[in-house]
Amino acid sequence: MNRSTVSRAAAALAIAAASLGAHAGTVTFHNWTWGNGNAVQVTTPGYSGAAGGFRATLAGFGGGFDGAVDTYCVELTESFYFGVSYPEYTIVSAASYFSAAKAEALSRLVGEVMGGGLFAAAAAGFKDDQSTALQLAIWNIVYDTDATLGGGAFSDTSSYKTGAPAFMGATDLLQAAALRAASPGYELFVLKSVGAPGHQDQLIWRATEVPEPASLALAGLALGAAAFGRRRRA
Repeated sequence: MNRSTVSRAAAALAIAAASLGAHAGTVTFHNWTWGNGNAVQVTTPGYSGAAGGFRATLAGFGGGFDGAVDTYCVELTESFYFGVSYPEYTIVSAASYFSAAKAEALSRLVGEVMGGGLFAAAAAGFKDDQSTALQLAIWNIVYDTDATLGGGAFSDTSSYKTGAPAFMGATDLLQAAALRAASPGYELFVLKSVGAPGHQDQLIWRATEVPEPASLALAGLALGAAAFGRRRRA
């Protein structure tokens, strides 16, 4: 894939993402992605309860989004119930929903977790802990400006903010993600509730087919080597 093809693919993805907001669809939340969520207690906004990713089904959105998906909450002022279908959601790009800085930080975080295979690496029985740590890290990016769950405007008193041998804690995730290059390997979107009363907005993502810069460089070297070999044989 050459640079112009990559540019066209990226432009097509951007156009598709921008057009999604005009199409309402239905979101049905089924259960927790792993386990039953873990208890946390956070500040600003205050919340005491379970945290982790959710399993949901999307319908009516089009654009390749319909079907099963994992979601993570990006705001704590609303709620929803499992087993209920909510028909008043739209999908918007994370870049349009958040500030540019927060969207980039979330992109790095998703790249760290998904690109690093942390759920597969988490010890048996600890994948729900990894999910809770990821949810806390997402909330910290949304509500705070630092890279720790121990201080700042948003903080947590649970045991999921710090590292553990069996999974990566929320503060560890944030600090590792801050050192990571931005991750073009994943597109980030927000399921945005537009009904009344509103329900929790949710972060989702999907892998993009546009190669990362490192992959493009390797492909370029391979093509160059092949061309050189052809010239030598000619």
